[in-house]
Amino acid sequence: MKRVLLILIDALTGPELNRHMMTGHYPNLERVREAGQFYETCLSIFPSITHAALSSIITGKYPVDHGIVGSHWYDFDHDKVAYFSGSLPMVLQKGIGTFVREFLIELNHDYLAAPTLFSTLERAGYQTACLNFPVYHGDVAHTADMPFLLSLFPDMPARTTVYGPSELYLGDLVDSLSPQAGVRPRKTGLLHWYGFHDDNTVALLEQMAANDAFPDFTLAYFPENDEVSHQEGPIAAHQRLGYMDALLGKLFATYGGLEEFLDQFALIISGDHSQSATLPDVTEQAIDLAELLPAERLAEAGHPWDPHDTIMPCPNLRAAQLYFRELEPAGYAHIIAQLLADERLDQAIYRATLLDGGPGYVVQTARAKLHFWRDAESAVTDHYGNHWGWQGDLAAVDGSVEGKVISFGNYPNAFERIAGLLDSPNSAPLWLTAHIGYEIIVPHVKTYPGGGSHASLHRLDSQPPLLLAGVPAGVTIPAQPRIVDIAPLCQAILEQRELVTLPVATCS
Repeated sequence: MKRVLLILIDALTGPELNRHMMTGHYPNLERVREAGQFYETCLSIFPSITHAALSSIITGKYPVDHGIVGSHWYDFDHDKVAYFSGSLPMVLQKGIGTFVREFLIELNHDYLAAPTLFSTLERAGYQTACLNFPVYHGDVAHTADMPFLLSLFPDMPARTTVYGPSELYLGDLVDSLSPQAGVRPRKTGLLHWYGFHDDNTVALLEQMAANDAFPDFTLAYFPENDEVSHQEGPIAAHQRLGYMDALLGKLFATYGGLEEFLDQFALIISGDHSQSATLPDVTEQAIDLAELLPAERLAEAGHPWDPHDTIMPCPNLRAAQLYFRELEPAGYAHIIAQLLADERLDQAIYRATLLDGGPGYVVQTARAKLHFWRDAESAVTDHYGNHWGWQGDLAAVDGSVEGKVISFGNYPNAFERIAGLLDSPNSAPLWLTAHIGYEIIVPHVKTYPGGGSHASLHRLDSQPPLLLAGVPAGVTIPAQPRIVDIAPLCQAILEQRELVTLPVATCS
């Protein structure tokens, strides 16, 4: 049986990676391509944003099943705002202790509603390891000790118990890597983000290779490419992946060369989403919902409802979800029309029950309106076997039908991705997306003018690559892979069986 090493690079953008490999910038990544397979797109979910997408990768499920509906949403059950993005004003507003507690504990133990690959594999008798991956939930108890400086913040737990895989490393907070294997974190402390740093994860992987300490399945997560892409744009960020290319070279050399490495391992490299470039002028680039809806009382970002609030907006970079107090259909229709009058907004996406009644979902734009639904009797399917019916103009999702197969140009797999989100009980009834170049904000939410961003349904936000080698011959890779296929693929490799790809979303 081969071991599986899954490397996830946040905001890894397929076309940019391909371009740099083709021009010789990353020879070891190119060697992996030559020895295996490369897909420029391994399609993300909607919203194409980190915490929801990482949850889909590790569970093999859409948000409707795993419960993480973005990085910013409203928790109906507890009347609170779930916020997991790194906008400093928002973090300070919630309190650093509260933010860390929610990120470390609540994301995994309260909100995540589907079993992770760590749990699935370990229940089947495999050993797994998690290196700095934030969606780590498993069955083994670990003690998380807060570093001294962090423990001084109000509401910060000095020590707590978390549940993860048998080998769990979360920076300076949790380290249960096998000490007998000689694997020790090296880049720790305040200057290295308490071990949540790409350099530290590189060092851990190098030591695991040197001591042949990899278990059956290892997931290593590298988040820093996302922040570089936000600040400088995806083109600049993908010029800085030399550390990953060098790491691969060292791993291969440690095992005697690439061929010898692939005799023992299946290597999978992917990301959670891509990024698209943003406009440089923040006054144009940032779409402030408070300015578009001056007659409405918007809840303050990160806070629960105030008695006088009418709308709770939860921006997720280039997408946003809007929760409402109580409105008649005419009120919703007026607000949607008011929003779409701004040419920077692309789509309003909502359940059909919001306005028109009936099953399914609606995508409304300035150019078209489309109502679609799951229809087992329809002869038209998407590329993943889902059957769909619709009324209206497919231009709302850049859709076209050839034969009996529906495709979506700039909004790939639009129907399944929308359905895989909107039926979640935590999803807002209304989602907005922005045209390329723009982000959606409310006061105190960070923007990235002149850099990069993501989260919309658009292909430029949704195309991390899939690079893999050493996959056993009996495992067939989907022709158009999605990030929800990664967990089943890893399991199929370990179990040495054919990968069965079925429609993943279980929404109605």
